[in-house]
Amino acid sequence: MKLRQTDPFFLYIKKNNQIIILFLTFLFAAYCAIKIGESWDEKFHIDQGKITLDYLLSLGNIDKEILYRENYSPIYWSLLYFVTKIFPSQFQIEISHLVNLCFSFATIIGLAKIGKELFNSTVGKIIFFILFFYPVFFGHMAFNNTDTILAFSHIWITYLILRYIKYQDYSNKVNKYIFSIAVLSAIATGIQLVFLGSLFPIFLFMILDIFFHKKLTSKKFNIKKFFYDIVKCFIIFYFFLILFWIDSHPNILLLPFKFLLGTLSENFWTGWPFNLINGSYYFSDEIPKTYILINFIYKSPEYILVLYLVFFISLIKYRIFFIKKFRNFNYKLLIIISLLIFPNLILFVLPYPVYDGMRLFIWTLPYFCIIPGLSIYFLIKNLKSLIPKFIFFLVSIISIYFLYDFLRITPYQYTYLNSLNGKKENRYKKFENDYWGASIKELVKNSKLDTNSTILMSSCGINTSLAKKYFKNKGYSNLKFTSPKIADYIIMTNRTTFKVPNSRKVNNITNCFDKYYGKNVEEVERNNQILSVIRKIEKK
Repeated sequence: MKLRQTDPFFLYIKKNNQIIILFLTFLFAAYCAIKIGESWDEKFHIDQGKITLDYLLSLGNIDKEILYRENYSPIYWSLLYFVTKIFPSQFQIEISHLVNLCFSFATIIGLAKIGKELFNSTVGKIIFFILFFYPVFFGHMAFNNTDTILAFSHIWITYLILRYIKYQDYSNKVNKYIFSIAVLSAIATGIQLVFLGSLFPIFLFMILDIFFHKKLTSKKFNIKKFFYDIVKCFIIFYFFLILFWIDSHPNILLLPFKFLLGTLSENFWTGWPFNLINGSYYFSDEIPKTYILINFIYKSPEYILVLYLVFFISLIKYRIFFIKKFRNFNYKLLIIISLLIFPNLILFVLPYPVYDGMRLFIWTLPYFCIIPGLSIYFLIKNLKSLIPKFIFFLVSIISIYFLYDFLRITPYQYTYLNSLNGKKENRYKKFENDYWGASIKELVKNSKLDTNSTILMSSCGINTSLAKKYFKNKGYSNLKFTSPKIADYIIMTNRTTFKVPNSRKVNNITNCFDKYYGKNVEEVERNNQILSVIRKIEKK
């Protein structure tokens, strides 16, 4: 029996196609979230959330000295712990991945809403898919419970600010916007104290629009009410921030600002001390100022790079198209460009180091997807012309090739490197790929080491305690971790490390794969890239 377009099934699909697409994309992401291993700091962050929540629920009767350090207000981590606690403990990490995925997915939806607000619904839908299939962002969606939350907060704050300046005279809506902006700001600032600084471009454009340009603002904008709203927003923000910020409780008026100034002034290594950037080694506090640009060029799908070129060429030749299609296009484009440029300016000002590729700048990646979205929209609307038709066909071919690679590296999309990095088997020398050790779970699960005798194991570039847990779950009761000089095997990623310990010289930096020689007895490989290995150490 043939189904017709008038049949209920087709009518249902047509009516609910967006919901179905959202469900299918989320389902694929959820599969990856469950499949991928635990990241380096994941369990630690959940534990910090537990400590904070226990402290609050006990009204301060536990020892807060067991907290890690003073520059965290783990609002989100407390929420994460609260949700995971509902389920059996053996599924804590998987549930945490799914919870984090929900927030990351909401980030993509938020970007689509920004696209719709600034341009139109078609642009919004296009950039939804661009961001969803952006490998670095997709790969972090589940197990990164810090930087993806910053992205979530940043995107939705930006969207809510755009709505605020448009509907300021609608009190019921505005109060919801103010409360949401305040809470989101508190959540993100609790993870990274300088988060509010990253909102500077959108705050700047809001002020300029309100007082000067009037391009996005409601005609009935009330300046007096605006200042009252700022005060309300700050009070709500400060309340939620210090509520979970236990170290600030001895003096909630002084200590938060003291900790913030300390974060801005200290030159400390908060994470990994080295970087492998485009084949060269750097200390994390001495990275090139083009760090974000380099990572963007070499870790973005090729079709996105092509679409950036298309946009700037079309902007020169067909500028009138964009001006006619989108009201106040120049002003809106300036907002987007400012959001793209500002993170690069941060690297010139802030003293603390950067590491792990684009991880610390995940919040910028959604904005990188808007211009490619405008390019695709331009091409679609001009398919009657020969050149746009040819370019659209070319971009489609490149996109299909990229999607093939995207699926092949499942669930480790965050390790993606494009073809500009040369031969796939040598790309571990260009950038760190599995810097958070997400593939160690699969590596240990597939290992076939001899269990009849004691196994002496060492590690490099991974969370050793996490590896111990995986080996224990696998049943390796005779496996002991020791130094590389004694060990028979070493488990590692291609993370950077010292050739000789504690010598601060760039030429003393290498990666784990190149430091320890021997035969790989087990490895996790995706698309000809080796992510992690167990290697039998070759004794000199």
